[in-house]
Amino acid sequence: MVDNNYPEANPVDPDVMADLMRKVAPVDWDAQKRRVYEDIQRLMINRPDYSDMFNIMNGVEYKGLTLYSMVQAENGEPVWSNIYIRNVETRDNDIYVDPNLSDKVLIGEDGMSVFAYSFTDVCFEIRDKASTDYVIESYSNFSELLSALIDTVS
Repeated sequence: MVDNNYPEANPVDPDVMADLMRKVAPVDWDAQKRRVYEDIQRLMINRPDYSDMFNIMNGVEYKGLTLYSMVQAENGEPVWSNIYIRNVETRDNDIYVDPNLSDKVLIGEDGMSVFAYSFTDVCFEIRDKASTDYVIESYSNFSELLSALIDTVS
């Protein structure tokens, strides 16, 4: 990424990360939105190997690879690659709720795959985007997942 002069996203403000780690979801949110917030919060707290990325950069969009960001809006418009927005859309969708993803936190995607964290299996997963029941690979830590993802776009 450095070799290709990739513009690095700024890190997430430490106050934003601290708020995410300790504040509860707003009480006026429906149960599904609160559950998404709580799952993202649990991922950030329990997996510092993942959440530490946000101290360096706020997500990644590089050669078709996207790791979702914490940024919720740019110029007043919602950002499609926000981790919260992507997970709410996956779990609270009028057309189809994918049972293979509804208990996981989606952390990114590329053209062929989705990247998720499974609390049940305690691992990061690369899943087939078209057939999400198929786990292509799983990783016990985020740095292994990130290395594999970067290798695919290098």
